[in-house]
Amino acid sequence: MAFTMAQKSSFVGRTAAFRPAVGARPLAVRRAPVVVKAAGNEVTVEIDKPVGLKLEQSTAKGGGLVVKGVSGNAAKSGIKAGDTIIYASSFFGDELWPADKLSFTQTAIQRAPSPVCFVYVKGENEKVNVKRLPKKAAPPRFGRKLTARQQELASHICVDCGWVYCDTTPFEDTPADYRCPQCNAPKRRFVGYDAETGKKSGMAEGTVGTIATVVGGLVGIVVLAFLATSV
Repeated sequence: MAFTMAQKSSFVGRTAAFRPAVGARPLAVRRAPVVVKAAGNEVTVEIDKPVGLKLEQSTAKGGGLVVKGVSGNAAKSGIKAGDTIIYASSFFGDELWPADKLSFTQTAIQRAPSPVCFVYVKGENEKVNVKRLPKKAAPPRFGRKLTARQQELASHICVDCGWVYCDTTPFEDTPADYRCPQCNAPKRRFVGYDAETGKKSGMAEGTVGTIATVVGGLVGIVVLAFLATSV
């Protein structure tokens, strides 16, 4: 079973188009659609959506998700067909989860904010036991480059795509119908953001509902699996 990741995005390798309140002067943040870091045989990449990966469950000894097709932003990252994804972003992008199950990982990738973080090994995975990998904190957003002035003004971040608000107009003074210039999320999907530490503060409206949906879905899967084994 193959899974192709594709999601609309208004920000792929372009300068973010800010929508400040009247009289505010926009500050453009430039970011490449792909950022890559390598450590030994493992490569970590941040890829803006739409990602452009076609994945299948790996049958190799170590497990993971094998790359069957590459296009768009994924092609720019250096990932090639035959490589194996061993970690992928979690639902909220704050963690990296082992990519041991196709269906679960595909759901997390769909829900994760852009850019999506992946860790992969080149070729078949014969050494890393993906099923035994622990969850771990996502790396700092090494692709986000803010100038000193932008870091000074940065106050909020969109939890859906990671876009940083660093306008001269205080975020609280933006109109009620303000939307994220990158993913069009409403104002309620922004939380406080510290540019120096990269940490977010507060919880965006609607997050609790999403968590409840995810937990409910997982509980349902467990119940169905129990019933199936009990028959």
